[in-house]
Amino acid sequence: MQQQGFSLIELVVTVVVLMTVSVFAIPAFQASIGNSQIRTVTESIKNGLQQARVEAIKRNTRIRFTLQANGAWQLGCVNQVMPADMASVACPAIISQKSASEGSSANITIVADNPSVVFTGFGARDPAVANGLSRVDVSNNQVDQDELRALRIILAAGGHARVCDPAVTAVGDTRRC
Repeated sequence: MQQQGFSLIELVVTVVVLMTVSVFAIPAFQASIGNSQIRTVTESIKNGLQQARVEAIKRNTRIRFTLQANGAWQLGCVNQVMPADMASVACPAIISQKSASEGSSANITIVADNPSVVFTGFGARDPAVANGLSRVDVSNNQVDQDELRALRIILAAGGHARVCDPAVTAVGDTRRC
């Protein structure tokens, strides 16, 4: 009668092969997760900027987008004096917001040139507000520099937000900043 199963040698060889594969796979997987977190936070901020611009156009009023260092953001109407007969259509101070815990981690680093920007009723950045947000860099301090895919958001004067890769230097590449 033959026995079925694994011998000790087969089991040890299998464990050694699995450990060898995991030594190479786990760091690559961690870098992939870290870069995915960068992409998630970047897209969230870009979507918030686009939402603020759309709200400004839709409501035909000034909307402020405020970004916090941890990735949280909110948008709402800029305080303005409303005539008494327009009290029923008053614009709320907070229209929408996103907390830092949604899709982010403590490893994400966000550097913005300014914490807020105001959009006009035409959807452009308000030129009357000096030093508004125009650039946001998003990175992850847990990813090795050679595997890091940091991203940047550029907000044009017309209100259009675009994501680019500061590491891309090729002329003509649409990912270039």
